[in-house]
Amino acid sequence: MKFQLTFLTSCSLLVAGYAFAHHSFAPFDIRNPIEITGVAEDFVYRRPHPMLTLLDDENVEWEIEVPLRFWDRAGIAQDAIKPGDELMVRGFPARNGDPEMAMGGFELNGTYYAVHEQVGQRSANEAADAIERGESLESVLERFAEPE
Repeated sequence: MKFQLTFLTSCSLLVAGYAFAHHSFAPFDIRNPIEITGVAEDFVYRRPHPMLTLLDDENVEWEIEVPLRFWDRAGIAQDAIKPGDELMVRGFPARNGDPEMAMGGFELNGTYYAVHEQVGQRSANEAADAIERGESLESVLERFAEPE
């Protein structure tokens, strides 16, 4: 019985650790956040990451990943963003220049909602350090690629 309990506890911790660490902020430029304004085309609250599709003022469609656990910790309703909402989104842009970002926060109807303003994740900081040292973006993204 004691072995079974130990085994189940170990397995639970392993799965929880993987679920927590499965995503890296390395593909995003965490040291140079940007702000974009536009209209929400779609917002899907799902696991592992809610996604916001935003059409910016220049008609560029952005895919914005929302850190779920920080959204939940902030106490923001799952349906807070609706298609047609005019938003300002602050976040961390994709390092490769694609119109993608990880959300830091957003403003809706004059209220700012902080989601995840500062990334303390080790891999993201290591990636930023490597790029600042002159390592190529392709090399950094390859080393810090997300597991499939």
